[in-house]
Amino acid sequence: MNRSQVASLIIPVISIVCLLSGGFLLQAKGHDQVTVSQTSKSSTLSSDSVHVSFEEVGGKVVNIPFTEEKIVKKGDILMTLDSTDVDLQIEKLQKQIKQYDTQIMQQQKSIQLGYSKASTQEKQAQLAIEQSQVSQSKSQSALKSAQAAQRQAQSAHRQVQAAEKEVNNGARAEDIKQQQIAIQSATQSLQTAQINYDRTQKLYNSGLSTKADMDNVEQSLTLAKNQLNQQQEALAKLNNGATLEERAQANERTQQAVEQSNQANVSVTQAQTELHGAELAIQTSQTQLDTVQQARQQLADQELAVDLLQQQKDAQQIELKTLLLKKSRLILKAPSNGKITAISTEVGENISQGAPIVTLETNKMYFDLYVSEDQATKFHAKQKIKVNIPALHKDLNGEVRYITAAPQFANLKMAREKGEADVATFQVRIYVDKSASLLPGMTTEVNIDEITS
Repeated sequence: MNRSQVASLIIPVISIVCLLSGGFLLQAKGHDQVTVSQTSKSSTLSSDSVHVSFEEVGGKVVNIPFTEEKIVKKGDILMTLDSTDVDLQIEKLQKQIKQYDTQIMQQQKSIQLGYSKASTQEKQAQLAIEQSQVSQSKSQSALKSAQAAQRQAQSAHRQVQAAEKEVNNGARAEDIKQQQIAIQSATQSLQTAQINYDRTQKLYNSGLSTKADMDNVEQSLTLAKNQLNQQQEALAKLNNGATLEERAQANERTQQAVEQSNQANVSVTQAQTELHGAELAIQTSQTQLDTVQQARQQLADQELAVDLLQQQKDAQQIELKTLLLKKSRLILKAPSNGKITAISTEVGENISQGAPIVTLETNKMYFDLYVSEDQATKFHAKQKIKVNIPALHKDLNGEVRYITAAPQFANLKMAREKGEADVATFQVRIYVDKSASLLPGMTTEVNIDEITS
């Protein structure tokens, strides 16, 4: 067999071997899913950029401290908007809040003073009631004593009149007997007067009775003694007969009895007047207590007004906080460390709220992997994985940020001749720390077999 014949046989043999190998591989690896069978995933690094904008505010730009390509730290001021209008509104609200504070303080002091005054008036009214009740009790006691003295004076008047008549008419047996009864009555009156005197003297010594009460009972006691003496003398004269002098004395005693009766009537009238005055004083003090209660109700209404002022002040303070927040948002700060790559405005321009005006390249870099459903189960957020950088010949530590369904174009296509459906893929974003040697566009590799879920 010559060389040309051998060469013509080799080509068919190689073709047959390739077909057999391909069929074997298709049978062993699962159709044509070449990508699914890969254990090493590659991607390219991208810089992580942040588009910074003013939050819910807009206005005129007055300051841009940095320019493109400048390195900034988190919290550095990137841009400032004009705050004149907000400052004026804040100043106005602060003055209004101070006015509310002044009004509330004045109202509270007025209420406090009102309650103190009402308490003082209440104590005074209660004290006046107690004093009036004491006066009422004393007046009632004085009235009773005066009425008793009045009755005694009237009885004495009748007795001396009868005695004078007897002196003038002469004594009879029945008159003598009647006079003896009068002596017994006068004796009982004296005993009663003595008891009243002793009781009143004890009260007077204890400070519970007045000098006027003492004078009344002393006068009643003296009157009772005089009446007893008069009755005894009258009996003696009935027995002995009356002389001209005795007749004159009897008439004089009658006049004295009339005068004592009149004095007793005056004492009763005076006691009644004092009692009525004490009752009026109690009613007046009760009216003052009602007035105090009304004043307290008015103070409670004022407290409600203070609460309303406090609520209005709270509303102003909330509005002030809103303005202060708005003012703070007029200052645009760097959200993280990084480099400014673009500024889309100039000082003096007006910008609208929410419009991205600064692009900041952060100190983070990332790349995306597209993995199968089975491989996706090995990844989870915040997972630490090893990332190889072939250009630098070294490994880095990466962190999985998220796993999500990949776009439709990244799905794996199955062998259509067997009627099998496409296989969905998942996007895995991995972040790595930026360094001087890492550049956007460098290739990254992740060995999935080394990852444990």
